[in-house]
Amino acid sequence: MKVTSDEFERKMYTHDVAPLPKPMELIFNTMPDFVVRPENVAEVRKVVKLAIRRKIPIIPRGGASWAMMGAVPVRGGIVVDMTGMNRVLDIDEENLSVTVEAGATWKKLYDLMWEKGFLIGAYPSSAPTATIGGWINVGGVGVCSYKYGGVGDQLRSIQVVLPTGEVIETGFGGVVSNQSGYDLRNLIVGSEGTLGIVTKATIKLHPKPEVLRTLFYSFADLKQASVALLKLTRAKITPLHIGFADGKHFEFVRAAGVEAPEVGGMLNVALEGDKKAVEYEESVVDSIMTTNGGKKESDELAEHEWHERFYHFRARRLGPGLIPGDAYVPVAKFAEMVDGTYKITEDLKMKAAIVGTVADRNTVGFMPYYITDETKIIRSTLSMGFAKKLFDLAFKVGGRPAGGLGLFFSCNLKKMHGEFVNAIPDVMKMLFGPTMLNESSDASVDLMRRIKETLDPHNIMNPGKTIETMTRFGIPVPALAMSIGLDAMAMGKKILPRDK
Repeated sequence: MKVTSDEFERKMYTHDVAPLPKPMELIFNTMPDFVVRPENVAEVRKVVKLAIRRKIPIIPRGGASWAMMGAVPVRGGIVVDMTGMNRVLDIDEENLSVTVEAGATWKKLYDLMWEKGFLIGAYPSSAPTATIGGWINVGGVGVCSYKYGGVGDQLRSIQVVLPTGEVIETGFGGVVSNQSGYDLRNLIVGSEGTLGIVTKATIKLHPKPEVLRTLFYSFADLKQASVALLKLTRAKITPLHIGFADGKHFEFVRAAGVEAPEVGGMLNVALEGDKKAVEYEESVVDSIMTTNGGKKESDELAEHEWHERFYHFRARRLGPGLIPGDAYVPVAKFAEMVDGTYKITEDLKMKAAIVGTVADRNTVGFMPYYITDETKIIRSTLSMGFAKKLFDLAFKVGGRPAGGLGLFFSCNLKKMHGEFVNAIPDVMKMLFGPTMLNESSDASVDLMRRIKETLDPHNIMNPGKTIETMTRFGIPVPALAMSIGLDAMAMGKKILPRDK
């Protein structure tokens, strides 16, 4: 196991793919005291037991390709860099599964399995750097989730080191694990490293398809694609993947010196399976797209964009920083979400673009991003209000923030787990009152807190994330205060001159 306290190396772990504005360092201590890089589960247990004795925070970290600060400290402690545990341990061809350590990247696993004649169902759009454990912890939905589901749907079992030092296996490697008992696997999925450290996973495999066909359809703008997208999700076919991007994204990519099409908006559709089945599905997609404003582009362009599915944020080359947002909304609200996102970026005077994927027949994953300059301290700090406004818009149209909540957005937890309250008829609200009705949503979050307290009695496992925001002094930040603060940042950004 490698251990370092070198200041320069520790500095590399104070942020993820997005920079943290300098003023935030007054509130959060993102500098770890130590960074450890274990090579096996026994070494992970040693670190956890040390942290228990010393009451030191532990922060599990994979590829840090997420932008919500979920893998950075809030009050120092030990960052456990899992990328040293990256071996493929077993390929069970008979039972269609592969067991891999948590620090391996999804692209490494995908490529290896493809060479051996198998398909990994779904994987993150940041697959070249995102690790197995990292995507499990954010409960990710990504490339090919339209057909094969989110990360939880890819798993047979995961191994986890709990905050007590115990090691558990959460499922069964050979067959579906739906026996009696609590679903410990899905308790860990999406927990953002607050309940334990994922050390390995057994992942489902699928037969390699005879044909993997990619299609590219251009539109005058992204909003125009909304009708075609809705009709495609209601058709009796199931594409492997549906992705989208607006013209602003391609403008950024070209400005960064990378080849990109000159279109107002696009839908990229991938199909897989037997040749005849794919040919039929392509004819259905063609009909839907071309009768609803889309133009089918060349096979070469489609293949190019399929290759680029991992590299949406090449536009980062345009400046010192790039910050993405992430939200899920109903497919029927696609056009409204596009308009709303553009309005937010216009109000905040930002340079922003929209990319995303379709998660299932009723869920679109929006990933708008904006270019920022982290050397401009005030501007970059106030720009953090963008994500808050994006999440507010998602709630307004019946959606929610995507993935996890990270460091700043635990204030949305009750909204996410109490949405059904908003659908209760007014007569029920009159009879029972808003307080009683809100008890249901409060109870869900309270149960999550009790689970956290039970599994992590010393509150050492990635504290200050998901269920609370915590300062460097160990003081929780009330959800309302965090929400008001982020709104104030957005208001301040509106006052500043337009971004260049």
